[in-house]
Order: sequence, then structure tokens, then C-alpha cells
Amino acid sequence: MDIAFIFAAFLASGPVSAQLAASSLLPNGTFEQADPADATKPAAWGKPDGLGVQWVETRDPAHGRAIRMDTRVTEKAMVAQWKKTGLTNEWNIPKPAGNAIAETYGLSLYSDPIPVQRTQPYRITFAFKGPSGGAKVWVRGWGLVQGKERRRWETWVACTSTSDRWTTCSQVFFPGKSRPEVTKMRVMLYAFYPAGIYWFDDLRIEPISLHEYEAGR
Repeated sequence: MDIAFIFAAFLASGPVSAQLAASSLLPNGTFEQADPADATKPAAWGKPDGLGVQWVETRDPAHGRAIRMDTRVTEKAMVAQWKKTGLTNEWNIPKPAGNAIAETYGLSLYSDPIPVQRTQPYRITFAFKGPSGGAKVWVRGWGLVQGKERRRWETWVACTSTSDRWTTCSQVFFPGKSRPEVTKMRVMLYAFYPAGIYWFDDLRIEPISLHEYEAGR
């Protein structure tokens, strides 16, 4: 999806969304906007399967819609849901078992790609709620190698929570420092063990100065 189109839609949606869109490079990190072509999925993100990975209201006025992952769901139930929703080209388990998916593959959801500037460091910030240590937010970078686009870089942020409350997590990163060939990045939300309910919201990626990067390492 064209990023410029998404930003234009955000700026027309109201002052809160406009402010967030203007200060973050990651479109729809608040998950409040539906995809214009598919109202069952958030704009600028992959399609949730609706069982293990859901795009739902939080019943929290401070958060609105968010991504909910339930890793208690069995592998068999997940494979059946992927088939039902037409997602088997993206997700599949060859021999699904009856155990919770937390014990093996976990669950994930990708953002659409966004551009990377080689000389620019960044900061990712997000809100998380769920079992501490049972989830990660990845940032993965792609670039051309011998004419083919390949994943060349990645980092991850451990999702920590001290209670059943939203916690803010943050980390600095600099793809171009070690991998100058990286030209685009995607965020991956990932939940696994222990089996439980995990929530993600208010994701932001913003450019920072070299001083901020060194101070935050």
C-alpha cells in the first residue's frame, strides 16, 4: 500500500491521528485506521486471522483498538483458522498438534515496509500488556544482495510488564551502521510462551540524532 496515501488518510481523520502520523514514520501504529481495501484489517499491517491474532477494541479509552494475541490456541485450531481466512500462503504448520501454539511457533503480525535511510538512527516505542518475557517486537531490514531482496538485519525489543497494565517499551537502533545495504524495514509483533493473552498498541518509529542513539545504547 502506498505510504503517502496512508499518511493523507490519517491527516484527514482528526487531530489525534494527525499528530501521531506526523511524528512517527510507522503508519497506523495506533491501529485505529482500517485498510481502505479491506475493513477487516488495520491499514499498513498484515491481516489478522481473527482467532490467535485479533484486531479488536481494548475497552480502554486510552488505547481504543489494538492487536490482541492469544497463544493458548492450539496448532490445529490455528491451521484451521488460517485455511478459513485464506492465510495459508503466509502461515502454515505442516503437522499441527493439539498443544498450545505458545509451546512451538508462537504468533506474529507484520507491518507493511517503510523506507530506511542509511545514515539515520531510529527509536521504536510501543505499549504492551501481557506476561512479561513472553513477547518481542522485532524490527527487520531488507536490502538487495546480488540483485535479490533479502533480509539483512534485525533487532528486537523484549516486552516487559510488571502487572496487568499497559507498559511502555522503547529501544534505539541503527540499521545502516552495520548493514548499509538495508533500504526498508518492517515491524513484527511476536508472542509465544507462556501461553496467554498479549496486547500491542501505540507503535512508533521516529528518527533520532546520533547523540540520542549513543546515549540510548
